Amino acid sequence: MKKVLSLVFVLTLVLSVFSITITMTAGAVGTELQTLIEQVNMFMEENPDVTVQILPMPNSATDRHDLYVTYLASGTPDPDVLQLDVIWPAEFAPFLVDLTDDYDYFELDEFFPGTVDTNTYQGQLVAVPWFTDAGILYYRKDLLEKYGYEVPETWDDLFTAAKDISEMEGINGFVWQGAQYEGLTCNFMEFVHSFGGEIMEDGKVVVDDPKYYEKNIAALTYMDKLIEEGVTPRGVTTYMEEEARRIFQNGDAVFMRNWPYAWPLANAENSPIKGKVGITVLPKGPGPDGRNSATLGGWNLGINANSSPAEIEASKRLIKFLTSHEQQVYKAVHAGQTPTRVEAYQDPRTIEANDFYADILDVFLNAEPRPASPIYSEISYQIYSTVHQVLVGSLEPKRAIDNLAANLKALTE
Repeated sequence: MKKVLSLVFVLTLVLSVFSITITMTAGAVGTELQTLIEQVNMFMEENPDVTVQILPMPNSATDRHDLYVTYLASGTPDPDVLQLDVIWPAEFAPFLVDLTDDYDYFELDEFFPGTVDTNTYQGQLVAVPWFTDAGILYYRKDLLEKYGYEVPETWDDLFTAAKDISEMEGINGFVWQGAQYEGLTCNFMEFVHSFGGEIMEDGKVVVDDPKYYEKNIAALTYMDKLIEEGVTPRGVTTYMEEEARRIFQNGDAVFMRNWPYAWPLANAENSPIKGKVGITVLPKGPGPDGRNSATLGGWNLGINANSSPAEIEASKRLIKFLTSHEQQVYKAVHAGQTPTRVEAYQDPRTIEANDFYADILDVFLNAEPRPASPIYSEISYQIYSTVHQVLVGSLEPKRAIDNLAANLKALTE
């Protein structure tokens, strides 16, 4: 008996010596956190020498960004694996492990090229695409049918249908993300692009360029009009993704702009609108330059350069697992988050859980990026804070566009 106990003690000691603990940041939008916990448990079953601790982060990308600045600038080795917004790699590249030599290890030829490009800065691969995103329009197909409206193709179509149906039903017309944070930049860019406008091109500020100036003002004016004329509730200036989703999912809005993660939640067994929801591209703006536009979103996985060599190797194994075909399908099915591997879209399990993928795959392939810059967070702050002033009624759209142009030029020129 003593020999058995001694053997157990030795084995435990050996395992503890060769085991490694790493930490990973995580969001909690929708079922994202619960799904990740399940995936991490699968990983640890397959890799008993690695313990993964999950560090939940704020749902606000802006708040999460500020925490990362604190972690990385302080030189702390934790967290090891960082969940990175698609617009952060350029800024955080100096603090992340260079993964260029691991390109084949992560099978990145199997991913959409655009998702890999967004994680490459100055020739170095600094993160691996985990899931991609694009803004889409959710609508109550039962209410459109009830009142004889087609799925809107333009913003004016949406405005008319939302105003009429919301008044008849006593609910909100159109909810989106209008709080003072990164999500408002995403929404604003969609309006701007759909109106034929632009904020920056090739690193140059073009907000007030004659080619775009009036279109940018018109886009911002339209966002304000949605609130002023009651199509969008005034409370939208406090909404992030989850606030908008809860209102829509409770049956209290006709239309919603959000990311794909909301689809499985809207159609869950306990959802009041299960089976009553449709998805389509966001509407076009007016005139010959009007077009459909979706902001490119998505999250990636990078490794803290302050982590130890052992932690870095364990982190690579975790990232390889989480971005594998099987786990991307699992994430698409259980969290509604869109794969970055091409073949994951053909997997029957993905299609069954997200049958709308086939109809709007082009949305993801043609989603428009936000300005790429090492100082993107400062650029975005100028955008969403200026737009927010208009939405709360403290600044006129034309003055706001003028201010935005001046402030962005001061940052970048």
